[in-house]
This record gives sequence, structure tokens and C-alpha cells, in this order.
Amino acid sequence: MNQDIKVSQWTAILIEQAKRAGLSAAAIAEAVHQKDAEPFIQAGLEGERYANLFGYSEEHGEPLAQAATEGYRMTFNTRNGLKNWLVQRFGLDEEKDFEVGEGVIHGLRLTLEQLAALQKALAVNWVIAGSRDLPDGMVELDLSIRALQSASQA
Repeated sequence: MNQDIKVSQWTAILIEQAKRAGLSAAAIAEAVHQKDAEPFIQAGLEGERYANLFGYSEEHGEPLAQAATEGYRMTFNTRNGLKNWLVQRFGLDEEKDFEVGEGVIHGLRLTLEQLAALQKALAVNWVIAGSRDLPDGMVELDLSIRALQSASQA
């Protein structure tokens, strides 16, 4: 995953939503190059959102096709945006897989592979505030807004 490729949280969520709907990274990249929302519509997604994404990514200098195929780092995460990204990227359920609080996400259970993906994509305004290994080979994490970590250490 290339950390030099930076995209907005919105872009990242739409990329992951398209992958969750069954589109491959290559199919997303091809649709981006062609500026064709039809593959997204055929996957049951809102074509207009993806058509808007093409223009947004061009306007903001986001290498959308490259992000879909090589990975990315989000430029900024909000609490709800990060929650939505976790749901789309890993297929998690907020009700049972983690808890969202004010500026924190508690009890996030991931595989080591998922943890690596999170570490590469997570915006710098969030940190992994704590982790513990679980007996089933998973890890349980607490995420926090960086500013809250700095304030608690002061």
C-alpha cells in the first residue's frame, strides 16, 4: 500500500464500497480511466456518486485509479467517517465489532492483515491508542484522535 497516495476519506469510503460490492481494483481503475459510472451502477451502487467522484478526484489531484490498485492513506478522518470506512473496508458491524465514542473507537477486533491495512490507510489525525493480542490470533484495538492522546499525556 503506497502511503504517498493520499485521498480524502470520502474517496476512500467509495473505493472500499465499490470493492465490497464486488468490483476489482482493476475494474475500478478502468472505470476511472474511462470516466464510466456504469460498472458501479451494475454493481448496485449509486452511479451519480461515482460520476461526481471522478470530477472531485481530478479537481483535488487525487490519483483515484492508483489509489484503487495500490492503496492509499486518508488525509483526514472524522469519527463517523472512520466508522464508515471500517464497515466498508473490513465488513464490520458497529453494533458488535467495535464501539464508537467521542473521539475514540474501542474494542476494534482485527486480524493482523487487517491491522496492517488500517495502519497504512489511517489518517495522521488518528492513532492506535492501545492494542492487545487475543487468543484467536486477532488483535483488539482502541483508536483515538491524536489530539486527545496528546492532551492525556500532558
